[in-house]
Amino acid sequence: MTAKPPRQIVTGRPRRREAGRAYPAIEDLYTANSYGQTLLRSLMRAQLGLSLSVLAPAAAVVALYPLLVVLVPSLAHATVGFLPVSLVVLGGGIYPPLVALAFWYVRRARRIEERFIELLLKEKEDGG
Repeated sequence: MTAKPPRQIVTGRPRRREAGRAYPAIEDLYTANSYGQTLLRSLMRAQLGLSLSVLAPAAAVVALYPLLVVLVPSLAHATVGFLPVSLVVLGGGIYPPLVALAFWYVRRARRIEERFIELLLKEKEDGG
């Protein structure tokens, strides 16, 4: 039986802290002036609008197949090749648009947050 070599601790150089922050702190939103609070309300409104603009098409896509089955009952038992139509519709008609909506939502949410940070930093630079 061979002896295990002793453990070694590997450390790197300590990271330098920047003189200023890259992002504003949370207390910057609650300053005495109302500009930070207005920006925060604006951010929440933009996020709500984005959420609703994604939720509406997602709900429509998800509700479409059950609606089609109610309107055309033969779809419930139909097949395409050896696969049931429900699997084909779910795999090719519902999930891809939902994934596309998810990617679009993340991209828009990042833009909204970046714009919010830009406005907050601009306000701080202007002496707010």
